[in-house]
Amino acid sequence: MNEQMLNNSDDVIGTSRYVGMGGALGALGADMSVISWNPAGIGLYRKSDVALTFGGLWNKNRIKEENRGTGTFDQIGFVYSLRTESDVCPYVNFAINYQKKKNFFSNFYADNPDLFGISQMDQLAEIASKGYDTNWNLAGLAVDNNALTGYTDGEGKLRYANKYYGDYNTYTHHSEGSLRGWDFNVSTNIMDRAFLGFTFGVDNIEYRAWNNYFEASHFIDDNDVEHRGDYSIWNDYKVTGYGINFKLGGIVLPIEDNSFRVGFAIESPTWYKLKSSVWMNYADETQDPIVVSKSVESYLPFNIQSPWKFRASMGSTVSNILAWDVDYEYADYKNMTQRYPYDGSFGGERDIDMNEHMYQNLKGVHTVRAGVEYRPVAPLAFRLGYNFSTSPYEKNANLDQTFLNSAAMDYITRTNYMITKPTHIMSLGMGYRWKKFYFDMAYKIRHQKADFYAFDDSFTSPNTDFSTANPDLENIRLAPVPVNLTRHSITCTLGFKF
Repeated sequence: MNEQMLNNSDDVIGTSRYVGMGGALGALGADMSVISWNPAGIGLYRKSDVALTFGGLWNKNRIKEENRGTGTFDQIGFVYSLRTESDVCPYVNFAINYQKKKNFFSNFYADNPDLFGISQMDQLAEIASKGYDTNWNLAGLAVDNNALTGYTDGEGKLRYANKYYGDYNTYTHHSEGSLRGWDFNVSTNIMDRAFLGFTFGVDNIEYRAWNNYFEASHFIDDNDVEHRGDYSIWNDYKVTGYGINFKLGGIVLPIEDNSFRVGFAIESPTWYKLKSSVWMNYADETQDPIVVSKSVESYLPFNIQSPWKFRASMGSTVSNILAWDVDYEYADYKNMTQRYPYDGSFGGERDIDMNEHMYQNLKGVHTVRAGVEYRPVAPLAFRLGYNFSTSPYEKNANLDQTFLNSAAMDYITRTNYMITKPTHIMSLGMGYRWKKFYFDMAYKIRHQKADFYAFDDSFTSPNTDFSTANPDLENIRLAPVPVNLTRHSITCTLGFKF
């Protein structure tokens, strides 16, 4: 689901100070990475700054030893602080920052030991029987490889039935890539009591996933002889594109001679122009050697509009020894929309069914960030952060492709989906200043679990073709496979203020 790919509030990536504080700098500001959270934070700079951040991350789960972890280049940016000699507006600052917003590096393995006789092919048979275009999707691949049996019903309509009885399945996933962006900022300081900022952002997305679905099954021929029906489906899936957005923010010190401040920010939807491409093939595992019956390659351009985001912050400093900050964000993912471009613009024809599907299955996401920084001596700082983000899914969310009359279904090459649960991020860090140079480090653990479904079992509901033909399997429901998406990361920032 696209919301998993585009929800960048459930992670904290940026400078090591930003990560070490759990991303909670919406009121404190004065850090390069706050440019995309609260643009007014750049207004607190009184010196120019250049910073570079790199590191590495690794997953709790792995498929192969060589792809458990990877190096990362997370951020590079520059702030130019211009002193105006004005008492009303003493500083005007300009900044440009490149930063990763979401890392797609992930591995997991999911297996369901008992399918109770139902199969992924049952869902594909229901989809093919609806008469949707199947030239480029997984249902079409099943038809072309004779995995489904075609027949004509009493009304003369061509329908399909599955010949496999599922025993168990396995699913292997590896993905790479990131959502990253360039942010361009202008901000100002008003009498050291108020700070205003504007950021224009250009995001770039590159997602690549390799998946393998294996199902062990059997079937009985016309002579009542049982045969193996094992098969595998490989997917090489890629999404690329870019998007634009803007952010407005402010920070105010409401009490004179007091460092307590409050912040607010609003982020527009990101208008994405994307293109998906996929290569898949089907292999009959009962053959020796394995025979690949057919491969399919397809492309789909589409546009997505993410939701508006609203943020509020508060924070303070105590005698230049302690600093704290708490941030809150709300984004309603029900309001995401998908379109198909016809003139190269960010608009296009609305996908009414897909938009309704997102409205029914998604919900508003609440994110809370908290961070504290302690300086026992002037050059040295220790940091601690926490981030909590709720799940974007409704309780009974699913992906029932059978009745989803969306143009995207003509190109979809997999039946699996995953319902992610709330995200917890804990971080700690330290920093050291020496004259104009500074060095920061941070360690972060991002903990998240999910329920994985290799295919949707709605076809077993009453009054479907499947339940009519298989009354003994009516209302069979598969338990989700729990998946642990926890990962760890370490980042280092090198900076110079002048």
